[in-house]
Order: sequence, then C-alpha cells, then structure tokens
Amino acid sequence: MRNPVVLFSAIVFFVAGTTAVAEPKAFTVKAAGFDDYEGDLLEVGYPDPRRDGGFEVLDLAFVENGHATVVVEPAEPFSEPLGVTFRLLAGERSGLFGQGIVEPGATIEVRPAADGETLSVAGGTYNALVFPHSLRAESPVETRDRLRDIYLNGAEAHARMLALQAAWLDGEDEDQARVLAELRNELGDTLAIQLMDARAAERKKEIARAMKDFLAKTLDGEEIRLTDVLQQNRYTLVEFWASWCGPCIAEIPYLKAAYDKYRDQGFEIVAVNLDTDREEWRFASEDEYDINWINVSDEQAFNSPIARLYRVKGIPSNYLVAPDGKRVASHLRGDELDRKLSSLFAD
Repeated sequence: MRNPVVLFSAIVFFVAGTTAVAEPKAFTVKAAGFDDYEGDLLEVGYPDPRRDGGFEVLDLAFVENGHATVVVEPAEPFSEPLGVTFRLLAGERSGLFGQGIVEPGATIEVRPAADGETLSVAGGTYNALVFPHSLRAESPVETRDRLRDIYLNGAEAHARMLALQAAWLDGEDEDQARVLAELRNELGDTLAIQLMDARAAERKKEIARAMKDFLAKTLDGEEIRLTDVLQQNRYTLVEFWASWCGPCIAEIPYLKAAYDKYRDQGFEIVAVNLDTDREEWRFASEDEYDINWINVSDEQAFNSPIARLYRVKGIPSNYLVAPDGKRVASHLRGDELDRKLSSLFAD
C-alpha cells in the first residue's frame, strides 16, 4: 500500500559554485515506470526556508503514458550540481517522493522504487556518491559516518559540500562548522552557503521552540518541563534513547561517568525515552541500567512530538544545551561528552 503524499521538508543539498563561474546548462529529468500515475504531476524543487511555504519549485511535468520529462534551463546561480526533492503530486490518491541531485548538462532518471513508497534516482556524478542505491538499507549512524568521511577527508569541494549538507540535517557540530568555513572561503558566499545559513537559523528557532514546549513525565508520573531544568543547571544534555537501541545502551557508561563527574558543577541529563512499551522502558531504566538522571517519555517512539520537533530520525541522538536554550554541541558520543564538558567547566 502506498503512503499519502508526504510534504517532504528535509534540508536541501545544494552545491556551491566555483570561483570561476561555469556557463549555465540545462538539466533534464526523465521519469519512467509511472503507468499507475497517469495524469499526475512530477514536481522538481528544493526546500528554501527564506521563501513563503519554505519551498522553491523549479518545474513540473504531467505523467503521460507512464513517462514525464522536466527540463530546467537554470539561470545563475543554478549552474552547479543541485540537490532537489522529486515529488509525485497525485492528489488525494497517493504520492511518492525522493531525493536526488541534478547536474548541469546531465540527464537524471527517476522511477518508482521497489518499496512502492519512494522514488529511485540515478544519473550524473553525485547521486551515486550521496544517495547510493546499494546503501539504502544502511542505518542512520552508518549514513552519518559515511557522509562525515566525505566532507572531512574528500578532495573535491562539490562532493564535500554535498556530503556536508546531507549531514547538516542532523544538526551542526564543531567539525561541520569548520568545514563550512573552509568551503565558504574556497567557494565564496554562494547560494549554497546562503541556504545552509538560512537552514541553520531556522533550525535554531525550531530547537528553541522544542525546548519551550518540552513537557513529559517520568516513570513516577512527575511532569518535567525542560526550560525549568535548563534554568537550574549550567549545562543540560537532552539524550534520546530506547531500551531496544544497542548503541544507546553502549552510551550509558559514558553518560554515568560524565554525570558523576560534573553533576555537582551544574550538569544535568534529561533522557527522552522512545519506547512504546512502558514496562520495557521501566525495566531498562531501573532493573538493567539503574539510570539516576531525569528520565521521561510519552511512549510514542518516533511519533513523539518531542522527537519530531527535534527531527530525531535515528538514535542515540543528543543536544548539549545552555540555560538560555542555546545549543552548545550535539551528537556527543563516547568520550566526546567528557571532553566537551571538561572544556566548558574549565572556562
């Protein structure tokens, strides 16, 4: 069964131009295999938080005889590889979506994926790098590590920018900020950089709203509001976890060590559990791992309003937050948490 149309809001992966501006060339999107979607519209566009509705449509084409063709004649600065969202606008029946990269002068092929819910995208140079079909089954952590290796160690600026922007969805860290500064220096203040800056600013607003609205209960039924915890501590770690998540469980010893070391200096942890079974949450928290920091849940897993506001798509995931609600760091794993707290409390 196909899912309803999803208003896809993932961050745009837009690659910056070089210092020597290339002549703009059209890119072509050829869609095939859409026999069940006769008369529907194929939309090509990208998210842009600066625009009304947060989305820029590049072009649309009707599906005829199972095929659709979109040709976009890009004006500057659309002369470089461009991360886009493909959406099949199928009215109230159903719809498919997918991510991919279009490139000047290239032909990109789009087909319904085997899962019946998404679109398969191929063609050009960068699709195989950022959205390799062979790795669609990889975990969020594997995706993050693969992209991180590209933007930290890659030799080509376009590839590094694409990987950085793909990872940017999970939130920026110090390494990402450093790489962005390097690419800004190399590529200039391109539209790609502007879009990433705009998305970062929008994300800060979203996280601030999430923090203000963060309200959940502990196992004992005590209602916890995050802003109250922030005001009572110098730094608070918001940690998303679940009893079934092996990598989450592996982080508990590091969390305990940091909590014991810095608790008296003003460090607190607010763990947001993403189990749906209350007994599994309780057993892991009390019987197995003796969690002694603040531990809350609404037992809705990834449908939790808190998880959705934080755009949590994989766990473990965390944010280190100051009393004013500003994020200090994110995705601190293993010894990274201790090192970060050591530097903060040394100031």
